[in-house]
Amino acid sequence: MAKAGHVYPQAMPRAADLMDARVTMVRRGWSVDRALAAARASGAFTIAADLRTAARLADIERAAAWGLGRLPWMDIAFTGLTAVASSADEISVRRVLRGGASMVLVRDGRRVAGVIEASARPGASLAGKLERLHGAEGDAALWLLRTAGKLGEAQGHAAYVAGGFVRDLVLGRGAAQTRDIDLVVEGDGIAFGRRLAEETGGHLVVHTAFGTASLEGGATPDGTGIGRVDIATARHERYGEAGALPDVSPAGIDEDLGRRDFSINAMAVALSPSAWGRLHDPRGGAEDVAARRLKVLHPLSLVEDPTRIWRGARYAARLGLRPDAGFRRALALAIKVGRYPTLSGQRLQAELDLVMDEGDPWRALGFLLSWGALRLWDASYRVTGRSRARLAAARSLLRWARGARIAVDGPGLALFALLFDQSRPVADRCVRRLAIAGGPAARLDAGAARDLARRLACLDPRRPSRVAETLRPVPDGLLLGAWLAGGRSVRRDIEWFLHEGRAERPLSSGDDVVAAGVPRGPLVGQVLGFLRDLKLDGRVRTMDEERAAVAEWMKVLVTKGDLR
Repeated sequence: MAKAGHVYPQAMPRAADLMDARVTMVRRGWSVDRALAAARASGAFTIAADLRTAARLADIERAAAWGLGRLPWMDIAFTGLTAVASSADEISVRRVLRGGASMVLVRDGRRVAGVIEASARPGASLAGKLERLHGAEGDAALWLLRTAGKLGEAQGHAAYVAGGFVRDLVLGRGAAQTRDIDLVVEGDGIAFGRRLAEETGGHLVVHTAFGTASLEGGATPDGTGIGRVDIATARHERYGEAGALPDVSPAGIDEDLGRRDFSINAMAVALSPSAWGRLHDPRGGAEDVAARRLKVLHPLSLVEDPTRIWRGARYAARLGLRPDAGFRRALALAIKVGRYPTLSGQRLQAELDLVMDEGDPWRALGFLLSWGALRLWDASYRVTGRSRARLAAARSLLRWARGARIAVDGPGLALFALLFDQSRPVADRCVRRLAIAGGPAARLDAGAARDLARRLACLDPRRPSRVAETLRPVPDGLLLGAWLAGGRSVRRDIEWFLHEGRAERPLSSGDDVVAAGVPRGPLVGQVLGFLRDLKLDGRVRTMDEERAAVAEWMKVLVTKGDLR
């Protein structure tokens, strides 16, 4: 029996109590295949080179399965790790993990005795932040989340909100928007989605292969729309090949979070009434959000899905994140691997479109240039000072076009700018890699754009009608390319043409021209074009002046015998 007032000693776990001792040491210069053989022979789950470098057996196995067995295993390793003494207490270990470490090595002298993996942090609660959602959208989001939690619990499944909603909640960015809600269910996500659709009156689109569904058009009981809600079965993903779409199977929430792209998106909040607001953060995403750190979940992350590089650029631009050393090593490995036959050009195009939908897409594109990411379009892609200048010019052009209310294909302009200063073979290979064909491919001809800019610069006389005549038959994409290639006067001419010159028309109609004595037929179009050019050059301003010009034009034709 416990004695009143007696102080009992508290048992504090030590690192030796928390570690997995299935570790084997291998040489730094070994290949993936050789390191894998050593790990399997020793029964190890982790291999290490020293007190700062280690790799998981699962990552080594995946690299070998993807045909990367000849690579140095160090390419697949976590580096810069911290080692603690086996006698270190649990608080010291957790302090290291809170700093963003993926694992902690446990040392016995100079030898690696074991490893402690980053695991779910203690269940911090975000219930207070959820309750402080305000406004119509915040109220709708709160109602939706509470309803989802109750429905999941009634079905015997735990329901969570995950992804960007949680990230923004941790960031303290106010009411997360209901159009950006991702729900995850430990169970049958599609069955859950059908119940939620009944409750909200929304329309459910089911994606059976992935165990996901999308709910649109739902509303709260008071009629407030809840926007789009994506619903997924918590799942494990297995990538049969680098860059391929994954095979999926059901899993628990922590394993589901472990399959995601970055730690800042690998968080979920429990919605069941019995666990309302509890944060699941197995990879330290909250600490990384606070530190504005962009961290991948494992060294093969960007090889597994290279489109994550484009997503990383979007997050870095939007949230002010800084890639950590692990991201940079994963990026270098993804570029080194280089070829991804199962990664379609359509997926790469889609990522470029998503970048251009960002509030500041040009900053994200700048990151992609500085990271060397476009070498995944073609290994010979090179970034120069001109590349950055051309991108800055495209940004200015798009800003001007939007101010002038002129429709411009933003992704097309960005692609033109990114490929403009590459050699023709490199640009052509990039176009083929992105599966661009037909008309769009033709509009990406930098040589034709430069030729057009030169012709425009050399016009003599340089009348508005001559500028318009030169530019009128040119497709818009090539016009924008010539703007990128040209000097100040060429850019002014193209802007004038897009904003004013192209839309200019004479005051006279076809009927007016016929009434003035011009026979019906091709001559009517010629006269209207003649009047338009006179108007562009400021030589006619009124209907009377146009009638006089038509009479003079007809007199010349009669004199030449072309009109009888």
